[in-house]
Amino acid sequence: MLTLADISGETWSEDILASEKILGRAESAQIRLDHTSISRHHCRFWMENDTCYVSDCGSTNGTYVNGLRISKEKLKPGDTIVVGRFELVLAEKDRVLATLDLPDPPTVPNLVLDPRTEERHLATMIHQRLTPSQRISLPGMLVDVTYQPSGKLGGDCFENCELNGRWIMSLFDPMSHGVKAAMYSMLLRAELQRWISLTAEPARCLQWINSELATMGINDLYVSATVATWFPRTQTLVYAAAGEHPPLIFHDGVVRNLGETAGGMPLGVSAGEHYTEHLVQLKTGDRVFLFTDGVGDVVGSDKSTGLTAPVLAARLEQFGEDSLADQIRKTLDLAGKTVIDDVLLVGCEVTPS
Repeated sequence: MLTLADISGETWSEDILASEKILGRAESAQIRLDHTSISRHHCRFWMENDTCYVSDCGSTNGTYVNGLRISKEKLKPGDTIVVGRFELVLAEKDRVLATLDLPDPPTVPNLVLDPRTEERHLATMIHQRLTPSQRISLPGMLVDVTYQPSGKLGGDCFENCELNGRWIMSLFDPMSHGVKAAMYSMLLRAELQRWISLTAEPARCLQWINSELATMGINDLYVSATVATWFPRTQTLVYAAAGEHPPLIFHDGVVRNLGETAGGMPLGVSAGEHYTEHLVQLKTGDRVFLFTDGVGDVVGSDKSTGLTAPVLAARLEQFGEDSLADQIRKTLDLAGKTVIDDVLLVGCEVTPS
């Protein structure tokens, strides 16, 4: 049985049978996902000798199993299949149905919280849903987001959206903590949505958001940020940074732009700040890494510090032969370490068009 990630089998599921089922955008598709990231006939699923298979149908954006692009692949329960903007999970049907038939849990009385605790609880739930660790499939690009807040409530956030065939990716890091940082990240998402409807130019977008923040009159509303625009047809990335190290460009096993200037002060410091745009032509297999400064604040049991940009680049090169997800996991190596600030690392891999 196929289910959508983060959606229960009771809400959305598809049985895989011996007779093949086509997944696609066409009305004739047996598994229909009506979205521009899905081809009319994207891929097909079927059972053969008690084994489930998936095969790509020559789709534009490809079919991925556990992060790897495939043409045909044998599946097992727990495998993740990414098609366009959708993430599917293969599960054993009997096990899914068993969970649907569980009795209702006993009613838990609502806790009476003081206003400050209730505010923190609500902000925590909202922020955890806004920036989860996840895998995203964009046209011509696979994106892995690894996020670990320093406590129950974090402020770092990552956002992506489409504008006229281009994809805008943004990363924000408020220079505050707790409820205030979470509120700031929500405000920044709203500002981003507002301005990218008018322009896809990263530097101008940062400049406009900076002007807005600087004139709001909110104390310590300072934010480091990166905004990048991805053009899938030409495999071109245009980016600008405010107080962050620009994205690291990983090509042929080497980070090519270490030490590149950030191009401007953090947002909210000076209303007249200007930001520099960089354009890079990418190729299939190239990787781009966006990160916040919390990556440098991870502390090991031996009191060693985290990953500055040069150290991060060296570790990315060390694990460059691994898959994107494994490269990120091994590079961060968070097991047993203390996270002082939010850790947000976003890896992007250019996939065949």
